[in-house]
Amino acid sequence: MRIAVLATGGTIASRLAPDGTLAVTDSVAELLGNVPDLADVEICGFDLSRRPSFTLTLDDMLGTVRAVRAKLAGGFAGVVVTHGTDTLEEAAYLTGQLTSRDARVVLTGAQRGADEPDSDAARNLLDAIRVVSAPEPVGAAIVLGGVACAAVEGRKVHTSAVSAFSGGPAGALALVDPDGVLRLSAPVRGGHYAGRPVPDRLPRVDLVKLVAGADGTHLRASLRAGAAGVVVEAFGAGNAPPSVAEAVREADKQGVPVVITSRTGAGRVRPIYSGGGADLAQAGALFAGDLTGSQARVALALALALDGPDAVPQALSNLVEGRRP
Repeated sequence: MRIAVLATGGTIASRLAPDGTLAVTDSVAELLGNVPDLADVEICGFDLSRRPSFTLTLDDMLGTVRAVRAKLAGGFAGVVVTHGTDTLEEAAYLTGQLTSRDARVVLTGAQRGADEPDSDAARNLLDAIRVVSAPEPVGAAIVLGGVACAAVEGRKVHTSAVSAFSGGPAGALALVDPDGVLRLSAPVRGGHYAGRPVPDRLPRVDLVKLVAGADGTHLRASLRAGAAGVVVEAFGAGNAPPSVAEAVREADKQGVPVVITSRTGAGRVRPIYSGGGADLAQAGALFAGDLTGSQARVALALALALDGPDAVPQALSNLVEGRRP
């Protein structure tokens, strides 16, 4: 089985500089130099970039998706992408929606630099290769800390722990260790745009998080800045004060969709509270189910780019529910 490894940078490719900071240094050849040979697996490495992921844009990530698709179309059975963990949630959601649900595509990274004594870099890369080359496809996934979770479900839940990613309510797809890959479940969402061309670029979508006493100032600032859409991390099950609802109404009149998620990071948002979520819905807001703010931002950007503004409500519903187009 031929596997392509695409390196983009991140902590997995970083080493300590003389001033004690981490800097991206390692090429894909250096990353693979720490990985032992696996039976019946041929690994080919490709450098896409050497950047910390906090500098990457969604359009940069689209370039990675194009490279993933090209390698799969060019005869590779699977693709592993090494990536910084800071924005791995966005990169994975984007990749998971633009490749098939059962694609042999894995994104991985590390929480500790390549030259730290307890680095998880080599182990995570080896685990990612084990998952992508497993006898039965696990599906598009994130692999870190011995756990695979669906690419469209993963979210970073710790700043520094090696088990930094969770599949949220969807849980894990598989466990991976030297004995192999133990499958636990199958992905039920993702692959929505697998049959569509990768867009040239994505429109600007802003993310606004509400705090006690918040009003519509930040949402209106996004409108003035030219955002094509706005995601709001609202309170609880999707609530906001009347001043925010008024800003949502203004956005709706301008044809700018506003999508509601919860700042809690778990659970479904619903327009059930009078004066809160119910008023947001009446003002034109859309509710993003259980998507995190970061996931909803990518979902909205994809829907705007590939379906168009008028189709955003249905497209968002399909993405949340996992319905295929």
